[in-house]
Amino acid sequence: MLLFSACGRRERRYVVGISQCSEDAWRDKLNTELRVGASYYGDIDLRIASASDNDDTQIRQINRFVDEGVDLLIISPNQISTINAAIDRARKKGIPVVMFDRKTNVGNYTAYMGADNYGIGRMMGNYVASRLKGKGNIVEIKGLQGSSPAIERHRGFVDAIAHYPGLRIVDSRYAGWLRKQATTQMDSVLREVGPIDCVFAHNDEMAQGASDALARAHRNEGVMVVGIDGLPSKGGGLEAVREQRISASCIYPTRGDLLLELAHNILEKKAFERENRLPAALVTPENATLFYIQGIELQRQYQRLETLSKSVEEKVAQYNNQKILLVLLIVIFLLVVSGGVIMLRYSRLKHRLAEEATNAKLRFFTNVSHEFRTPLTLIADPIDRLKESDRLEGRDKQLMEVAHRNVKILLHLVNEILDLRKVQSGAMKPQWVRFDCVPYLRLWMAGFKSWAERINVQLVLEVPESYEMTADLTKVEHILYNLLSNALKFTPEGGTITIALRTFHAGAELSVTDTGEGIAEEKLPHIFDRFFQAADNASGGTGVGLAIVKAYAEAQGGTVYVTSHPGAGSCFTVFLPVRDVEAPTVPESALPLEAEVRDLAEVYRVGESGGMDDKLLVERLINPDNGGAKPQVLVVDDNQEVREYVAQLLMPYYDVWLAADGEIGWNETLKRMPDLVVSDVAMPKLDGLELCKRIKSNEITMHIPVLLLTANALDDEQRIEGYEYGAEAYVTKPFNGKVLLSRIENLLTTRRLLKGHFAGTEAEEEQTGNAEAQFLEKFKAAVRAKLAKTELNVEELGADLGMSRVQLYRKVKALTGLSPVELIRMTRLKRAETLLRQGGKTVSEVAYEVGFSSPSYFSKCFRDYFGCSPGSKMRPS
Repeated sequence: MLLFSACGRRERRYVVGISQCSEDAWRDKLNTELRVGASYYGDIDLRIASASDNDDTQIRQINRFVDEGVDLLIISPNQISTINAAIDRARKKGIPVVMFDRKTNVGNYTAYMGADNYGIGRMMGNYVASRLKGKGNIVEIKGLQGSSPAIERHRGFVDAIAHYPGLRIVDSRYAGWLRKQATTQMDSVLREVGPIDCVFAHNDEMAQGASDALARAHRNEGVMVVGIDGLPSKGGGLEAVREQRISASCIYPTRGDLLLELAHNILEKKAFERENRLPAALVTPENATLFYIQGIELQRQYQRLETLSKSVEEKVAQYNNQKILLVLLIVIFLLVVSGGVIMLRYSRLKHRLAEEATNAKLRFFTNVSHEFRTPLTLIADPIDRLKESDRLEGRDKQLMEVAHRNVKILLHLVNEILDLRKVQSGAMKPQWVRFDCVPYLRLWMAGFKSWAERINVQLVLEVPESYEMTADLTKVEHILYNLLSNALKFTPEGGTITIALRTFHAGAELSVTDTGEGIAEEKLPHIFDRFFQAADNASGGTGVGLAIVKAYAEAQGGTVYVTSHPGAGSCFTVFLPVRDVEAPTVPESALPLEAEVRDLAEVYRVGESGGMDDKLLVERLINPDNGGAKPQVLVVDDNQEVREYVAQLLMPYYDVWLAADGEIGWNETLKRMPDLVVSDVAMPKLDGLELCKRIKSNEITMHIPVLLLTANALDDEQRIEGYEYGAEAYVTKPFNGKVLLSRIENLLTTRRLLKGHFAGTEAEEEQTGNAEAQFLEKFKAAVRAKLAKTELNVEELGADLGMSRVQLYRKVKALTGLSPVELIRMTRLKRAETLLRQGGKTVSEVAYEVGFSSPSYFSKCFRDYFGCSPGSKMRPS
């Protein structure tokens, strides 16, 4: 409470808004003095703004200060009459207004502080008169027109020289207080005015600008140049007088300390003078050095004070921040303590619920797996017996091989889930044996060699000559199988997988490194979680394999970790420590046969895409004797066995082409122009939905029906997306072969009905508006555009439509049942009928107009198509 009350006590602070009319060295000096003065009082916050010699900007600044509710305004008006309304608004709001340096032409201010500009002008006039001995020509360079200093300095100067008839002002120019403008104006004066004895400038900047012009014109000899300000800064008036660039100046005092004292007295409601005049001092070559030294020293002291003030402010701010931080820390500590108890209870509850959910999931999978084992046993043994039977031949034997392999895969998955449950429950104990692991590593890698060769991946083994270790041999085998199968699934064609064994005093490190796609950084912490998959389902797998690797490694006292870079591959490393336990030695003769290892490795190929050259696969599966008479179906699936199975179902009824992924499928679609595409949804490179989208959005292929195969029976969003992309049908895996054949036949029957519709309808009468009708209209329009051209052919039309000859032929044939040549002839004949009915032309003229080479051939074709002669269609004269 003491801390809160200490933070709550704050002294009254005043906000003072300062509107400077411009930016220059004199005002920079004034601003420094104001900041030092504010630090002295400690209860004033300054907000300084510059109008940059713009009346509208200054009015906006004053109004903004008023709207912000400042306690006092200090204003240096740009001109004497432009900001009166803004000052009146401030006064009506009860805000005191202090003028400094300049005044307005209305006395609507609280107080004024500044030098006597009239007196300064008079002082400079008297000095000039004395130096010129009452005779000479004078040029006056004035400040900003309409500003009070310019008006008053001019008036004082004129009144002073009025007592000297021999002095006269031969030219007077405004230069806006700027050196560059003064130089320009003086150049003009020198061109127009004769002898000049003196230049009187309203500030030192303009005096130095006039001096520059005189020197450049070589007329500076004997000319007296005087200014006002007398600043000690580099390039200021004091330095100019010392270096005799100008003849004299006048110290125009800033006294920001006195200005802030006046403001503070007003804010504190103390007594103050309304009119405050600051004394000025004449600077000549005789006293310039003294003034310069004093000014520089004073400026240095102000800079030190300002630095000290900033340091004090920073320390005070730091102290206040630390005090606030201490209070916040106490509050946070109390919140953390009270919240920590809640979070601890919540965390325990969440952990318990998560464990219960995981246990429930594992119990469910364990129970289901146990239930699967009995029917799988009853399936596996009969399939083994039937597989060995001599009665099976050809297609039946191939189907039995597929069933046999997939039963083994299913048994392997069931065993993995059961092993995972045993490890979690602590029921699985390592079976320690001592063995030389190098021969086993060679043998285990050889088991995956055929799989690697199928997908063109190189397997590299880096091992010492021998290394005896004590471990659970079966678990080490499963660790390597899981890591190696995982690497093969995610390594692209032409990649490399390296199996390495490195030995240390404390144990051995087994690593599997691939050159695959890598794993995203955010997925690495979860890569060994149960049922987690780093990639999409297109790559297959259950999400159990790596969890088993971790469980088997930890069961033997080891560890497993992964390093990966997206696009550069991954490295999985298992460390198994040296075990000092009594264990039997496995003799070298106990090594299993390579065929046994290869059979075991095959069951790890869940979801493997096959990698066989699809061109060879197509040539092997297509029936060479059907002459292309059957409808053509393209089957796209990344799983080789699914592709072959679907192909075997379809081959008795269709010509079948195969593709191993969506990209190959798209290229085959463009090349073959099949009558129907059957595609899996989940595939690498290009999935089935994107393939469907490409087919349906391309004018060449949009007529081809697409049937999608999906393993997600409950994913309605996927189905909706597929239908939106234009898919005609979905079939869910596992599917019934008869259902698949029925769906395909129904789609092709519907396509044949549409084909009949398009073949028998005149293009001008088609109003269906669908994509197929639009394509046919484009085709017939291309024909009509070249109807009179006798040598018009399919190649030329294909080029006009952006298609190859084969693509155009397949598409037109699929839509109409007619070849492009037949459709060209039909279009010509129907146009000829229209011309004959219109009359005015002979049969020969019509024949040549529609592109026939001779009237006799035209008459024959006309009679074959319409069943009557061309003459019978002619309009009677």
